[in-house]
Amino acid sequence: MPQISRRTLLAGGGALAGTSLLTACGGDSGGTGSGPGAPVSLRWWDHFSALQKFHRDWAATESADLGVSIEYTYNDVSKSTEALQLANQSKQLPDVYSNVVGLPLPALVAEGWLHEIVLSEEAKASLPEGAYTEGITTIDGKLYGLPLFSYQQYAAAHWFNVDLVTAAGLDPDDPPASYDDFRANLQKVKASGGDAAPMVLALGGVARMREQIDDLAQAAGFPGFQGMKYATGEYAYDDDTYVDAIEFWKELNDSGLILPGSGSLTVADARTRWASGVAAYFPDGPWCAGGAKNVVPEFVEKMGVGPILTPDGRPVVTYRGTPAAQFFIAGTTAHPEEATAVIESMTTTEYQKGLASGMDQPPSDLSVVESADVIEPYKQLAVWFAESVRRAPEPIVRNPAVAQVQAAQKPVSPHLGDIVQGYLGGDVSDLRAALRDLNARFDADLDAAIATAAGAGAAVTRQDYAFPDWVPGQDWTRPA
Repeated sequence: MPQISRRTLLAGGGALAGTSLLTACGGDSGGTGSGPGAPVSLRWWDHFSALQKFHRDWAATESADLGVSIEYTYNDVSKSTEALQLANQSKQLPDVYSNVVGLPLPALVAEGWLHEIVLSEEAKASLPEGAYTEGITTIDGKLYGLPLFSYQQYAAAHWFNVDLVTAAGLDPDDPPASYDDFRANLQKVKASGGDAAPMVLALGGVARMREQIDDLAQAAGFPGFQGMKYATGEYAYDDDTYVDAIEFWKELNDSGLILPGSGSLTVADARTRWASGVAAYFPDGPWCAGGAKNVVPEFVEKMGVGPILTPDGRPVVTYRGTPAAQFFIAGTTAHPEEATAVIESMTTTEYQKGLASGMDQPPSDLSVVESADVIEPYKQLAVWFAESVRRAPEPIVRNPAVAQVQAAQKPVSPHLGDIVQGYLGGDVSDLRAALRDLNARFDADLDAAIATAAGAGAAVTRQDYAFPDWVPGQDWTRPA
């Protein structure tokens, strides 16, 4: 994910580059038409690879139903951040969009990225529990982002090519659960003498590398998320769970078990190459099935999946917070009512069923997956999610004033994904030292943001990030 400062974006000749990028990503230089008598034209951007066809069809249906023109554009996640930054700078944000710029909701609202979403009572009633969470989907009680997906998911399942693992003498109905078993499977694929590599990794997609190592560390027992321990609120990226997960990938890479050239592959590139048969295994999230179907439809029936790995194969327990918002209305839209109608259509049962069938992130109601038009491995993954993903404690849910801290925080770069890429590629030599430095940089940023928020009157301290009563293995519930 490009790391672009919101204060120093595009110095010098960046405006020309921005024009080119917006054109490439489906934007236009004039924005949405709003002159007297002009037909209403909306633009919708998102980065959900597995939902491209569904969303294109849905946009066409809504265009007819609403009597407006809706131009739908899919942007690969590796390009979405920069495209949105450039669009915002030139006041050409699409009317409806998914957001991957990395800024918290309060900052997005304060900086004019978002328009309030005013839903009908019927649509409000259809939203999942936790949809109205201050600082995550709402600010001052006003809804600014629509949540669509279940919080019960992770990004590091291991998908595999059933034909290739079978040819290597492996049982596709018995996927590996431990690091050792996974390594042994890769070695058997390599020894089978075929042309396919044992595994492909999207090392060029540093944002996804960050997500997957966060997931692997948590599944291995890290008592927190994204480097912060739940009980104490301390950053501990240098914990053994992180080191061991990264060292595991490093060993696989050094042993020739990962496809050469993976260091430059984006997530979409790696998934497309895997679906074309160049490798047996590919770590990815639930969206892998829909993403592969979009690029190589005939491959979907050859897909198998295993749960996220743990060092010793013990049952998985991971944690996720309140459902985040996925879709937003641009603060600069000339047609907020029509854009709201598009957003509201996403709360209908028809859309939710289509969402599940797209095999991207699972819908908020995981039970819908069982009867949806999806492959069996996707159904199995949804079952694993329901069994193993617990609700995590969140500072902003306990204390909404944390939203002011989030608004003051700045992107920390290089982040974990950059370190993973650098370590596997040889540019980072001392892994634990790099992770300790990452702790220090996250601590400094958080402390500075707390000081800024407190100086502006927010009742917030570092203790708001500590949950000493958190019980591992259980859902966290907000105190009454």
